[in-house]
Amino acid sequence: MTPGADPTAYAPQSVPPPGETLKETLEVLGIPQADLARRTGLSTKHINQVIQGTAPLSPDTALLLERATGVSAGMWNAREAAWRTQLAREEEELALADHVGWLNRFPLRELVSRNILPDDSKSVPNLRKLLEFFGVATPEVAENVWRGYQTAFRRSSVASRNEYATATWLRLAEREARERDCEPYDRAALIALLPRLRAMTLEDQNTWLTGLPRLCAEVGVAVVFIPAFAKTSVSGATRWLTPDKVMVVLSDRFKKDDQFWFSFFHELAHVLLHGKRLTFMDDSENLSPAKQHEDTCEDEANDFAAHVLLPPEHAAAYRKLASTRHLSLAAIDAFAHTIGVAPGIVVGRLQHDGALQWSHGNGLKRTVTLT
Repeated sequence: MTPGADPTAYAPQSVPPPGETLKETLEVLGIPQADLARRTGLSTKHINQVIQGTAPLSPDTALLLERATGVSAGMWNAREAAWRTQLAREEEELALADHVGWLNRFPLRELVSRNILPDDSKSVPNLRKLLEFFGVATPEVAENVWRGYQTAFRRSSVASRNEYATATWLRLAEREARERDCEPYDRAALIALLPRLRAMTLEDQNTWLTGLPRLCAEVGVAVVFIPAFAKTSVSGATRWLTPDKVMVVLSDRFKKDDQFWFSFFHELAHVLLHGKRLTFMDDSENLSPAKQHEDTCEDEANDFAAHVLLPPEHAAAYRKLASTRHLSLAAIDAFAHTIGVAPGIVVGRLQHDGALQWSHGNGLKRTVTLT
């Protein structure tokens, strides 16, 4: 094997059929086929069929050959298995060649940049690599798996034009989350942790990028950060991996801290309030404006996130701030630090409520970049 090569990668090799090895063994030992038949109790016809490759070399036959030739049954079985595996791989190669076009549905250059594929060629090796990444046997199986997930999505990109990029994003998150060590899920502990998580909004990204996943892992929540794929609209998702472990994945779609933290607490709402059988995908572009407020779970998650970031005890002070004429950035910044939350989050809330124009106050927002 070439140094640094992937040991799981398919590398076609010329494996001789076991019958060829048997023929060479008989020649070395000077045993005619008819004599071997008498020694093993098998018919000459059957011995010849094994040699010609038209009959399989069964484990029972391997034991008989071991006694007659002195060559272990394990070796005969290994040769037969290697030969049959090679035949199966050759058949698979032909079958996969008919499905290479499936690769056209994926953002291949991004898959290369994220080390999912070695290059962006539309080839059988790349198709095999992608199937291994998703943990499925064929493209058809992958489509069936995604259709099954779709029935459990509350707000899903699997029905949108970006379904394959979104499916890849979610799979990257799932693979990383499954490797994350977590304590068993503890709902009460997660609720108790919320004020501490909220306080992290004031910290810089280098701090919460490691601190947030560590704290959440202690209560059974595997938080992972996966940069958004181009032309996708997903900013967060929640999926239960086991009854005791839930994944929360966040992207950097909006690039600003107000949207990022709202998405984070929105996903935690799904963890705390909704069932373990559903996958929740925060994809606001997948629902028409007329249906944006028809999903009770999404409304509940939005309300939860809004109340965590701006608790009810600060509502009166917030209303006073929002009603201030000629609202200054200094006043917003002071209010934010008084209630212990990032100034950008207050700006985002004021913009959402119409108290501040969308073009104003953005200098208080911090950029979020996940790499």
